[in-house]
Amino acid sequence: MPDPIQLLVVDDEELNRTLLRRTLESHYDISEAEDAEQAIGLLERNPGIRLVLCDQLMPGRTGVEMASIVQTRWPKVRVLLLTGAQDDGQIQHALEVGTIAAILVKPWRATKLRSLITQYLS
Repeated sequence: MPDPIQLLVVDDEELNRTLLRRTLESHYDISEAEDAEQAIGLLERNPGIRLVLCDQLMPGRTGVEMASIVQTRWPKVRVLLLTGAQDDGQIQHALEVGTIAAILVKPWRATKLRSLITQYLS
């Protein structure tokens, strides 16, 4: 049996990380980070991570700023941005140029989340 696909959840809110992990852990191997710096460290140590689910508004770097680093250093890793502010110009630009693969608007639905993940991992 193949190893489960590895995902990284990045959110400064522990409750959000817990909800995402519980929603996805039956199908994926989930790592968690509370900010961009911790996430970058996990990506450096774990080349098997294939997709990042990242909150936009976090202390330090935003999700889009982190996605730009991920795109540069790990171009095969896809970033799905979780946000309540989809009309933000920075987010729309990142989506248009491919810095982020998709936006998932909060509050998200588990079926939509799983569908997006499947789409971007295939």
